[in-house]
Amino acid sequence: MVDDAFHNFPLLPTELRREIWSYCLPHRVSEVDVPIGYEVYNNLDPGDIPCALYTTDVSNDRPPLLTRVCHESRSIALESGSWTSVLERRDYKLPWNRDEAKWGSENTIDRGYWRDTLRDSAHANWTPSYAILYGHCIGDETLTDLAEEAKRFDGKASFVLEYMTDHDSHLRSDTYVGSISAWLASVSPRRKEDLVALRLLPEWLVVVRVVVVHLDFARAVKTGLFGLLGDESVQVVDVASPLVEQLYELAERCERAAPAITVAQDFKRVDAVEMDALVKRGAIEAYHDREVGERLRPAILFRLCTKMCNHVKKPREEQAV
Repeated sequence: MVDDAFHNFPLLPTELRREIWSYCLPHRVSEVDVPIGYEVYNNLDPGDIPCALYTTDVSNDRPPLLTRVCHESRSIALESGSWTSVLERRDYKLPWNRDEAKWGSENTIDRGYWRDTLRDSAHANWTPSYAILYGHCIGDETLTDLAEEAKRFDGKASFVLEYMTDHDSHLRSDTYVGSISAWLASVSPRRKEDLVALRLLPEWLVVVRVVVVHLDFARAVKTGLFGLLGDESVQVVDVASPLVEQLYELAERCERAAPAITVAQDFKRVDAVEMDALVKRGAIEAYHDREVGERLRPAILFRLCTKMCNHVKKPREEQAV
């Protein structure tokens, strides 16, 4: 068996070792809220979505692998990163964490999360339907807070297209009439606040689609598409990047390799020019401002789910027999 370990690494100069450790740290997308699977996929039936997304959110919050290699690697990670109690998020200005710790985290009281102010970017999964269904963020300055959070990181931020375009498409029941009325009353002032917030950063990425790669961790690491050590499980990728097609192809291969799947994903490609036009049209309709639309770039959000949650050994009809 070939031993390809670099045994002389400890003998390298300290400065070089530290630089190598630093190079291996992940550049993550720090989600400021929890993705709700049936909201992301516009489907209220949790059993009819490609992925619940909870596993990807949990793995994305964990400390990077370098914190568990040795004392030296851990010290490098801690220079710009820190493990923070979820309960401390109650003190943040972010409106979606103001009322309760990491809302949507099921029965976990304090899961904790990792933040790296030097390498992370900020992302919000929030849409108006979240407010309607859960009563969060109504009238709050969501994009303003997201921009401020981004400035605590590397200055980059992203949000979902539905944040601009989702007005009443998710209103499925009279149950939420009271919430709907409250939200509609807040739309106009929120749009004005958003317009100001969008000018706080030179560029924003707008997620037009979510794709999940169901693959075990060992093989995911070998692809090299999820960071050097495989701990970049959530990525917001500009549609112009070659990485988009690589991740799309990997997600397709993983789905084809499964004996059967619970719910198939839509892997239909959308032209980058069309997506750019879609984002800018959404900005114009929402904010009536062409200039701010030039700050928005379309992107695809890719998630690595190592639980293979949509893979089943036999098709449903065979399992029922």
